[in-house]
Amino acid sequence: IVRRLPFSPGDRVVEAGGGDGRLTEALAGAGFRVLAIEKDKRLYGLLRRRLAGRPDVLCRHADFLTFPLPSIPYRVVSNVPYAITAALVRKLLHAARPPDDAILIVQREAAEKFAGVRRETLFSLLHKPWFEISVAGALPRRDFVPPPRVHSVLLRIRRREVPLVAGGSGPDYRSFITTTFGHGAPEVSHALRRYLTTRQVKRLGHDLGFPRDCRASQLTFDQWLSIFRFVEHECLGHDPTRRVA
Repeated sequence: IVRRLPFSPGDRVVEAGGGDGRLTEALAGAGFRVLAIEKDKRLYGLLRRRLAGRPDVLCRHADFLTFPLPSIPYRVVSNVPYAITAALVRKLLHAARPPDDAILIVQREAAEKFAGVRRETLFSLLHKPWFEISVAGALPRRDFVPPPRVHSVLLRIRRREVPLVAGGSGPDYRSFITTTFGHGAPEVSHALRRYLTTRQVKRLGHDLGFPRDCRASQLTFDQWLSIFRFVEHECLGHDPTRRVA
């Protein structure tokens, strides 16, 4: 895992759930400055003993979900307990200062939902303007003790230096996606009828390469982003009475 990290020696790495310190030790050995957070009292004791005397490692006995994240640049690595996967991912994405990069070991099905692998999800569409979310590789079951029944992968979440949606447009974008995609409309023309005419949807379908009768879930993130930009320019910007709810 450490060999596959897209980080540089000297980077500040927050490890969510240090466990007994095996991954923590490898991170420090690779030249990272590590802040390891562990909630379990017994594991924290093992973590402290393993890393005692390492000036490049700081251990904290705390719950990562309530622990304040740094206000300076940092990365995150975590072998995430499956039960808190969604809560941990949301904490990172909604932090006042999100990580620049994160590599998380999670269940494959959860990672594909977050990243919108086969089809975009409401979660992926709501976050992709600000983050690159992808599955960075698979992990064999034999890498775990005991081997789990589920498949695990590396989920990468990378903060975009330049967001694809400007800060002031963020609330409108989120409301637009929630209102259209999030309400489960079967066809994209039906999903967009609150904002666009049939003629406009037909024009966008021609320009962006989707049939007017396709399902909303079949559109890619790039297509949704282009539709929002059209709506923002043609509707939201010119008619103050037609703001996104």
